[in-house]
Parts: sequence; C-alpha cells; structure tokens
Amino acid sequence: MSPLEYRLSSLVLRVLGRLFDLLPARADRVVLATARLGHLEGNLLRIHEALRRSRPDADVVLLLEPYSYGLVGKIRYFLRTIRGTYHVRTAGLVVVDNAWLPVHVAPHRARTTVVQVWHAPGALKRFGLDTLPPPGEPERTFLHRYYDWVVSSGDASRVPWSRALRTPVDRVVALGTPRTDAFFDPLWVEGARARVLAAHPEVTGRRVVVYAPTFRGRAEARTGATGLDAARLGAALGPRWCSVLKGHPNLDPAAQPTAGFDVVASPSEDLNDWLCAADVLVTDYSSSIFEWALLRRPLVLLVDDLEAYERDPGLYLDYRTEVIGAVVRDTEGVARGVLESTVDEAVWDRFIARHMAACDGSAAERFVDRFVPATARAARPR
Repeated sequence: MSPLEYRLSSLVLRVLGRLFDLLPARADRVVLATARLGHLEGNLLRIHEALRRSRPDADVVLLLEPYSYGLVGKIRYFLRTIRGTYHVRTAGLVVVDNAWLPVHVAPHRARTTVVQVWHAPGALKRFGLDTLPPPGEPERTFLHRYYDWVVSSGDASRVPWSRALRTPVDRVVALGTPRTDAFFDPLWVEGARARVLAAHPEVTGRRVVVYAPTFRGRAEARTGATGLDAARLGAALGPRWCSVLKGHPNLDPAAQPTAGFDVVASPSEDLNDWLCAADVLVTDYSSSIFEWALLRRPLVLLVDDLEAYERDPGLYLDYRTEVIGAVVRDTEGVARGVLESTVDEAVWDRFIARHMAACDGSAAERFVDRFVPATARAARPR
C-alpha cells in the first residue's frame, strides 16, 4: 500500500467509522475476519467450529476478504473494508488472524473487543513491526494497531509477539494455537492422511517427503525458495520416496520452482493435511516446524541463505543451537537428512515445552470460553 492509498482509504474509513458509531451496538456478534484467504482455515476455522459446538446461538459473521496487489483487487478490497469497518464499530468481538485495515485505521470503541490470533504459531522469523530492518511507511504507521488481546502458542512467544504486534506483553496471552488442536485427535490425523491419499494416489505405498518453504522478500517483491534441486533429491532418494512441494499460501505459485517434484500440491490444499501424510518435512524458516514438532516426526531444515535471512527479516531462534531437526545447506544435505532422519524425543519434548506448551488440543475451546459470552442470540453466519 502506497502512502497516498493509505491516506485516502484511512480518511474515508475514519469518517465512516464515526457514522457507524451512531448505529446500535451488536454486543452478541462475533466477527471472524481475514485478509489472507477467501476461505475459512487455520485458527479462524477452529474457532468457528468451537463456536458452533459450545455457542450454537452465537451471531457469527465471516469476513473472508484477501488483499490483492493489483489495482482492481485493491479497489475491491477497499470496498469490502467499508463493511469491515461497520462491524469493527458495532460488533462485540472481532477476531483476526493477520493485519486488517478496518482495525488499524482508528481506535475502536470500548464496546468492541479485538483479538489477534496470528495465523502461525511460535516465534521463529521476525515479523510485523519487529522485522530487521523495520517496515517502511505507511506500514510503520498503521500496521498492527489497536488490538485488545493477542493469543499466542506459548510463553516463549509472548515478548516477541508483543513487539511484532504492537501490543503490551500483559495483553499477549498463551491460550494455545487453535489450528494445532487437530494434531491431538488421532482420528482427524488419520482422516487427513486419507484425504491426501485419495486426492493423490501416486503417493500411496511410498514414503513421503514434503518440502514446504516460506517466502523471501516482502509484499509484492516476495519470491520462493530456490535452494533445493528436486530432481537431484529424487535421484538420491530413489523411487521408494515421493517428493511433494507445498508452496506458501500467500506466494504466487509461479514464484516457486516446481520442476522435479513428484507432486505439486495446490494452493487450496491445507498444509496440515500434508503434514499428517508426510514421513519427513523439509522446510526452512517456516513456522510449520512448531506444528510439525507436535507430530514428533523427522525434520530437515534447508537454510542455504541463513546469514541473509538473519539480516532480513531476522530470526528469533538461532539455527545453530535452538532448533530441532537436521540443519543443512544444500540438496545433498537434504538427501542425507531424509535418509538418516531420526527424532530425539528428549530434544523434541524440550522444544515443545518451550514454544508450544499451551497447545494441547483444547486451544479453540479456551478461546471461546475466554472471549465469547455464554449467552448469545440466534446464529446468522455469513
């Protein structure tokens, strides 16, 4: 977003917000909003399911409105933020899983509570206001303002998230990451694996290595990882192994090299489904390592550009001393790491205790108990 775009859009939304303040409050309304994807997934999906179980009469509004960098997409997104601003100014609870302009342009009234349930667990790569170097304008001015609460996966992430999400640390609460609840349900894990095998029969009967790197760069300049030669990896592992690429959901698929993989998962497929089907995960600076740790399966970290990533955007963990799994620098290292993969249970247990202690299968229920009153009106999800 350019400075001019921010000034114009924020002015319009502030004016409309003042008008919306005059409308009746909807104290019983729960808004689940995201600018990441056009469908419900991750933390918001789990919270929505928990609401339907324990607050079936809740008045739930879903605002699933992904941001776009094209002109037409920006205009469409801005028009949708008008509806979002109405809900921020009138609803009782607004839950977001990423930055969302209607929350950040101006303080909301005390009758509304805004909770950030950030879409990724743990504190691995620096983000938000805590990147190295920090974001430029206008993001430095408006990004991550006016949260009442932030929900984290464990105590180790509370201070980093406080800095990244511009929220006092006593307002960052370790209730657990709702999207991890599924990993504590053996039936769900097996069901997820079955969904993958049904959609990709070429995986059946083979060991599965999933490559799920994060992106490089920021905003429109994001690019995919280039350190893995999938063809060479496949030759080293042999036909017994199936290599799968699962690109980052916020990255243009064309920005990630796909040659040499046995399967290229579509953006619509849930990474957590693939984690349940995988025997080994290969990634880099992705927060998926925290979720993967809960499955206690082998991990390989390909960090050929570690020093550059430590400079921009920066890391909260030292890859030389503080991570689990095999840390490698090239495709040959990945092959060795996969073929020799092991899990040190004591190391995994310490890592989970430090970073994911609040994740126990009940995070979504704790969220609802903490933030959603037990007395709510008729449900009208939309």
